[in-house]
Amino acid sequence: MHATSNEPIDCLADADGHVIEPGDLWVERLPHDLRPLGPHFYRDERGVFHSKIYGIDIANLEVMHGGIRAQDMLENMGLACAMGVPLERVFTSPEPERHTIVDAPAWATDGRARLDFNLGNGVSRAVLYPTFMLAGGTLLPHVAPAVCAVYNDWMMKEYCAGSGGRLIPVATLPLTDIEAAVAEVRRTAEMGFPAVFIRTNSVQGRKYSDHAFDPLWQAIIDTGMKLGLHPLPMWDQDGTSRGYRLPDIMAASCLGFPMDMIYTLYDMMAGGVFDRFPAMPTMILEAGVGWLPSMFERFEEHREAFGRLKAPAWKTPPMEIFERQMMVTVEACERTDIRIALEFLPADRIALASDWPHYDGTADLLGGFRRASAGLDDAAVRMIATGTLERWFPQH
Repeated sequence: MHATSNEPIDCLADADGHVIEPGDLWVERLPHDLRPLGPHFYRDERGVFHSKIYGIDIANLEVMHGGIRAQDMLENMGLACAMGVPLERVFTSPEPERHTIVDAPAWATDGRARLDFNLGNGVSRAVLYPTFMLAGGTLLPHVAPAVCAVYNDWMMKEYCAGSGGRLIPVATLPLTDIEAAVAEVRRTAEMGFPAVFIRTNSVQGRKYSDHAFDPLWQAIIDTGMKLGLHPLPMWDQDGTSRGYRLPDIMAASCLGFPMDMIYTLYDMMAGGVFDRFPAMPTMILEAGVGWLPSMFERFEEHREAFGRLKAPAWKTPPMEIFERQMMVTVEACERTDIRIALEFLPADRIALASDWPHYDGTADLLGGFRRASAGLDDAAVRMIATGTLERWFPQH
């Protein structure tokens, strides 16, 4: 018999929402010598969408990294703010009418409007990740540190400013320069950031189990930060999309998010990262959760069978690692994922996510969660609704 309350849940906390960066953010704020190399996306006088990086207009390329067509990449950018938008407008509309990343709603680029949107749709607090800058940390090492710093400054000093802790920024790091990434951890911690994130892809071929990253993990612990593992299964780095030569964004979205996460967790566990850094709070983001109990059981079977020979640095069973230092997000409207999570995992290690304003977001987050969690234990449902996020990000 599940415990229930007569009081309906009237608000949620969002552990993984997103912002949309202004397309001219870097060309206006980078050091002058780097501005020609920085990201820039915009519509020209004819209404045609362009995206530039390193001074190259992507539309002029036949193919991009990993073999994806340049036109596909330009179309994919529209998915970043396509919540509630028919996908025909992203993929098949005539060029000037096509929905692109520069067509984001005002609340995706303006923090005051975001706070009003959140509160009006039943979200009391939100942890916010970038969109374009999910890949910013893997830009070339002479560009990435400055590009990340511009984004982080904008997030803390403008987008989240004045929200009273209801908009929580997560810093992006220049992972192609580990020394610079360590410095950015320290700089953003002093600014008041509570967390940083990394993509779930090897960085230019270097896995996170590599000891070269150890100073980064130590810096996160030393500053009291939390680490987010956030997928971006594009074709520019090693991972599912490139490795399986996935043909399009449908395949990358369906397969890449969970598969890149599973690989990264295995690599970091087998490589002893969480045994060396057991005090590093780590968030598993936007990859679902239904796979986690089964895969962690499988991890443990293989650790017990092979670990002493093949992964001697892996000392701790994966579920113990999870319960000691991890949490996982589940999309608020995913009925099956929520039920699997609450059956096999502690409720105070599960938090809800919106993915606003990306294509799979929905403004009816509260209604969707009420329907998805109907009939489940009331205390556990309330914990994942707001309690877990409050434990990880206490409101001061």
